[in-house]
Amino acid sequence: MEIVPTSHSKHKNIDLEDLINRKAELRQQINEQKQQINVGTKKLLSFETFTNYIFGSIQKSLTLADGVLLGMKFMGIFKKIFHKKK
Repeated sequence: MEIVPTSHSKHKNIDLEDLINRKAELRQQINEQKQQINVGTKKLLSFETFTNYIFGSIQKSLTLADGVLLGMKFMGIFKKIFHKKK
């Protein structure tokens, strides 16, 4: 979100009509930014985003646990293979 600089030169005399036009431009920019903020907030706080976050976290946790269990199984297999019998 960028604020557009004024198109008026410093050497030009600014009259009331220029100020009214500039005020209207700025109000339009503010309204556009408010709409963007509202859309972003609705997306961020939507039920779909929340459920995706929760289920994504659960899926990552299950994947991590699966990896740990698989690693432990491989360690047991390698111990059996390389364990010296007395």
